[in-house]
Amino acid sequence: MDLLQSVSFLLVLLYPGHVTSDSDVVRVRRGELTVLHCWADPGDTLLQVTWKLHLYNSSCVVSYKIEENDTETSYSSCSTRMRSDNLSLSISDTDVTDEGTYTCIVINDKRTFSTDKSLQVLAPPSTFLRLTSDGSAECGATGGNPPAEISWIPHSDDINTTVLGEPDRTWSVISTFSSGTTNVTSVTCVVSHPTYANPWTGDITLRGYGLRLDNILRLIIIVIVTILFAGVLYVKLKQQEPKIPGEQINEES
Repeated sequence: MDLLQSVSFLLVLLYPGHVTSDSDVVRVRRGELTVLHCWADPGDTLLQVTWKLHLYNSSCVVSYKIEENDTETSYSSCSTRMRSDNLSLSISDTDVTDEGTYTCIVINDKRTFSTDKSLQVLAPPSTFLRLTSDGSAECGATGGNPPAEISWIPHSDDINTTVLGEPDRTWSVISTFSSGTTNVTSVTCVVSHPTYANPWTGDITLRGYGLRLDNILRLIIIVIVTILFAGVLYVKLKQQEPKIPGEQINEES
């Protein structure tokens, strides 16, 4: 990420609703108002402004036209959240599904101007940290855009991270720190995302107060086997125990 992009992300983070732009890229937080501008000067002879939207799995058009009698007409096949106002296109309650390429075409009586804008919508993820049934640590960042980055302290080669695309175009990242091959008793999950001023961190104990489930089962098995072995040994020793002579006379009489 270059310096200009870093400043853009910082402005979006510090000033919710603030739209940032580095030339053709516009960034805004999810749920805020977005206003895209056509950087063209048609003078006093503006005839028509058309926005062509190329989204993830759809496309639509918003058009604003000045007729010969100076009456204004408009047409839209896009969401009702999108409205054209002269050289601007406003999007209320911006969502991740609004990401895509926005092409503005301005026509006057002499020429045609065209401008492309790429809209990126930032969505902060929700985080969690928990223990799985086998005692491993599972850290997640769900509903974010772009995908969050997850790291662990300490680092381990036994970490599995999965990135899943959700139906609403957000991303879920799930990372598991397996405790099966390590003697570490506690770990820290670190989640980084452009919408966070500082990384989110969470600590969890792998082997702390009490025993893990697999250790409890192992202990129960050991106890049962020990009791059975002791019982069998006792019976065998009792059978091999020599009889007292007095007991033999009593038995004969």
